Amino acid sequence: MRQSILFRMKRLGVVPAMMFLLLSFGAQAEYEAGVHYFELPTPIAVSGDGIEVTEYFSYGCNHCYQFEPILAAWVKTLPEDVTFNRTPAMWNQGYTLLAQTYYTLLAMDLLETMHLEVFNAIHLKRQNIRSPEAMADYLSKVGVDPLAFVKVFNSFGVQSSLRQADARGRAYRATGVPTIIVHGKYRIETGSAGSTQAMLKVAEYLINLERQ
Repeated sequence: MRQSILFRMKRLGVVPAMMFLLLSFGAQAEYEAGVHYFELPTPIAVSGDGIEVTEYFSYGCNHCYQFEPILAAWVKTLPEDVTFNRTPAMWNQGYTLLAQTYYTLLAMDLLETMHLEVFNAIHLKRQNIRSPEAMADYLSKVGVDPLAFVKVFNSFGVQSSLRQADARGRAYRATGVPTIIVHGKYRIETGSAGSTQAMLKVAEYLINLERQ
């Protein structure tokens, strides 16, 4: 029945946001606060006018690596009123190095091409990257200027981004990564949702809830 409705909606030229609303509606009764997701005690400010979805992640997390292709495909289906971004976790020295790498590549406008490369370096190629110099050396082999990387890595802008990410991470109160944050209000974890793919279903429900 749902498929036939969607077919007629497509024939009528219904906008993607309305289709997303219909797909989410059927799951509304399935998810419960405190069970499948959690409300943040203090909501976090979001940027822009749309609904914001954030992945809390780390390049060092194997679960995040496995989740990445699933998440990337899902992000491409999001309606125009939903924006997606990431916040890297900074729970230890290694994660902080990777978070700093994330913001360095973002500042250099290289994140789109290098995001998966960093994941692959750690989890597929098993590179031993434990210092800024080692990271710069590895990235130089895939086309990143090592001197420019080190300069931006130590810049005030990247340090500021790290401080903000650390503050957001504390506010998320997440017990692990990957975690999904919807509009600075709701936290979805793998354990509560049941799986990484289930997290996205809960996120769709919360996007619809926030839209209402």
